[in-house]
Amino acid sequence: MALKVKLYSLFRINLNTKSVEYELESDITITELIKKLDQDFEGYFTQKLLKKDGSIARGTIILVNGQNIFHLNKLETKVSDGDVVTLFPPSAGG
Repeated sequence: MALKVKLYSLFRINLNTKSVEYELESDITITELIKKLDQDFEGYFTQKLLKKDGSIARGTIILVNGQNIFHLNKLETKVSDGDVVTLFPPSAGG
């Protein structure tokens, strides 16, 4: 079983994919997952999801099995094979 990363909104449009899957040997944090995604997508996710200080950009939504990581352990939340991580880019509007 694999870790599945679902992409929505501009992520899906800009990267032309709905999801990515990774086979994990052990649990990893959301920070480590973002680094893994960056390797496959040329640094795209750090640029879009994180501020320069490494914290989560305002308006970003990251869910692990339907739960917002703000209610878990934020970027240190652990994920493993079988989990589903959902990424929504920061949104703007008015």
